This record gives sequence, C-alpha cells and structure tokens, in this order.
Amino acid sequence: MKKIVCILLVFSVCFSCKNDDTYLEGTYLSLSQTNVDFSSDAQEQAVEIINAGDDTKAGITSENSDWCQVSIKQNQLLIKVSGNDLVTSRIAKIEVSSANQKVSLMVRQARKYFTHIAAVKNLQAIPGPGEVKLKWTEPEEDNFSHVVVTYQINNQQHKLVLENGVTEYTIKELLNAYGEHTFYVQSVDKDRDLGEVASVATIPGKLVAFRFEKEIDTQWIPYYLRNSNNKIVTLRIGSAEFNDNEQSVINFEVDEGLLQAYREKTGLSPELLPADACPIPQDYVYTGTSAYQNLSLQVDVSALQDRHVYALPLKIKSVSSASVSEMMNSVVIVFYVDDLEGWYTVDRLAKCGEGAAQYPSNPEKRRRYIKRTGDLTWETGYLFRAYSTGKDQIGSGTSVQYISIDPDTKSIVIQQNGYPVSDNLNAYDLQNNELNVEYLYRDWAGWWTHERMYNRTLTR
Repeated sequence: MKKIVCILLVFSVCFSCKNDDTYLEGTYLSLSQTNVDFSSDAQEQAVEIINAGDDTKAGITSENSDWCQVSIKQNQLLIKVSGNDLVTSRIAKIEVSSANQKVSLMVRQARKYFTHIAAVKNLQAIPGPGEVKLKWTEPEEDNFSHVVVTYQINNQQHKLVLENGVTEYTIKELLNAYGEHTFYVQSVDKDRDLGEVASVATIPGKLVAFRFEKEIDTQWIPYYLRNSNNKIVTLRIGSAEFNDNEQSVINFEVDEGLLQAYREKTGLSPELLPADACPIPQDYVYTGTSAYQNLSLQVDVSALQDRHVYALPLKIKSVSSASVSEMMNSVVIVFYVDDLEGWYTVDRLAKCGEGAAQYPSNPEKRRRYIKRTGDLTWETGYLFRAYSTGKDQIGSGTSVQYISIDPDTKSIVIQQNGYPVSDNLNAYDLQNNELNVEYLYRDWAGWWTHERMYNRTLTR
C-alpha cells in the first residue's frame, strides 16, 4: 500500500509542474537596486541589470513622468532626470523585461527648496473714478501661492489677502482729494511665508456718487411712554467727494427685495413699514456745502401697533447731476415698537445696596434682557441671576425684577420678587433709550436697587 501512495505522489508532482517555467539558479532577471533616489537637480544614475538578454528592454510605465528618461547600455540601466522646480517630490516607475520575465524599479526625485519668494511682475495701477485697479503677472516659480495687498487711506492701514490665481483687484472708496496712493503687493509662498514686495503709486480719479453715510441703528419706538406721535429719524446722505455749491436732486424708493434679503440674513421677520406711517421724501435737494447732510424722516407712531417690529427698506433711486454709489446706496431701518423690551448693558449706581463685586468688570458679562410678558408688564433679572444668558433664562422668584407701566401717568413700577417697595423713582430716557432703575425696599431700611440699563439692542 505504501508503494502505491508514493507512486501517486510522484506522478502528482510531475503533473503540477508540467506548465511552469523553470530557471536554473542564478539565471533569473533582476536589478542591483529596486529604488533610486535623486536630489532636485538634473542628474543621471546607472543600475546594473543582472542576467540581461539580447531582448532586454526598459520603459516608463507611470503617468506624467516625462521628466524621467531611461535607456539600456550593455548591462546597465541608465536613468536620467531633469531638474525638479516644483515644491513637491515626484515618482516614476520603470519596468525592465526580458523574454517573459519582468522587474520594476521606483525612481524618486526630491522637491526643490527655494531660497527666496519672487515678487509679482508687471505691476500696474489703473486709476478710475474713486478707485484704482491693480494688475500683475504671477512669478513662474512653483513656490508662489498668492499675494497680500496693503495700502493706507488717511493714515489707516488696509490689508487684503487674495486667493491663489487672482491677478487683478479693484480697490474702491478712494478719494482724489487724498492725492497719490501707494499700493504694495507682497508674494506669499505655499508654506505661507512672506516674500518680496512690489509697489506702485497713482492718484485715483474724482468720483461724485451719492450714498448713505452709514447704517442706522434700530429705532426704538415707545408706545405707552411716548410724549408725541411723531418720531424723527435722521439719516446722513451725500458723497465723499463733491463739487462745491453744486445742487443735486435725489429721489428715493422703497425696495421690498432689500427687506427680504434682510430677513434671510438676520433671521428676523420685521413687517414692511406702512406707507402712511412715513412718507418718502422726493426731489430732495443736496446743497453741495458738505460731504454729507441730514435727511429727516417723520414716522407717525399712531399708525403703528404696539409689540410689532417694522422695517423701511430705503434705496436711492436717482440723482440729477451725479451717479448713485455702488456702496451703501440703500439702508434697512428697523422700528421696534415696545417701551422696554431688549438687551441692555447694566451698570451699578451709587445708591445700590448690592456691592460692586456683584457687577462683573467686563461689560459683555453685564448684559441683561427685559422681556415683555403682557400688555403693560415686563420682567428682567435681579443682578444677573436671570435673563442674562438668554431671553428665557428664569431663575427663582428672588432672581427676577417685575416691571409694570401705568399708561395714564407713564410711571414705571419695579420690584424684586414680591418685596414691598416704598419709593419708585424709576425713569426711562427716551432720547438715549436708557432705563434708570431706582427703588427703595419698604422693609429693609436704606436698601435700594439702583442701576443704569443702556446700550439697548435686539441681540445680546
């Protein structure tokens, strides 16, 4: 039985090797190296081919490897690379074959290490009305990434970091009256190191273009505390540069598209201010005696509803003898109809029974909200135990101050929790939107709550 098994094993081994190639030891194709490294310079190296045949050949099998060339001379594989001017290393794969044998070799070339960061070329400054267009050509060096543009306006430094590939930029809101402006364009490499600087100077042209001088703050409209049905809102309109005593007629329009954009940007949902609440001035005359002059709007508070938020999206429609600026040619004026609601900064005043240590030195930590709770009632925190981090942050009863308004006398009553009060000297400053909290506890001799609540805003 053992003989039969042995005979079968011999036949099995012979059968399994029947179609395989066999090589005598020391005759297979190989290379003296399987990896070759180069510096970033153009160089050449040789690798010995072991057991090369007459039909031995070599070629590059990797993509984008034109920088690497290979040839065979006698029994040597000659590898030649061009200089690498890139900030990244690169790899090529070579395959050597002879008959039905193949071997591979990896070629690696190091990145170039640059000793300087070249400045941009052909820098130009092209002046226009109220602006200057800068144009340049990027340097060819591979370490270049992008540029930083700096310049000064009225001794104030301005800095622009531009994206890779940007080769021109227009700087607006420049004044001809300031004379020559110098612009600096500094190269930055791919390691974010700063490089050489190119500069150019020119004088921007004069631009008479009308705009609003700045955004306008939220207009707080008192309802029960008001002493008039008229609310005057003052805007500033004009042109940074103008022709002395040259009059211009300006017309305006209400742009509901601006209101929708405001809603999307802020997440707030003000209603459009009723047309009869604020007539829009037409044929407004700009006198040309100063860069900006007042534009007064009169709002009829009786046309508004308490506990509502409105907005007036106002846009410059046309100017008779000049152009409309691309910048700040519109404003969205928000009207918040509520006597007290909003976020305030809180200061301790002289008579306050609570010590100064109860009031953080950082004004941002002294913010507190007054929340509307009814037609004539509001709440706020006592010290900063409630309504200091959010509109719904309510602690225990002793953490809250309760506020009410008498619409007939316009008096403001405030008390902490349910503690009786003997003197209520609270007052609201309509001009500055400030609440003076000042009341004396009846049962605690000489103990006052005395605070100034100011810097009223919609958000914390």
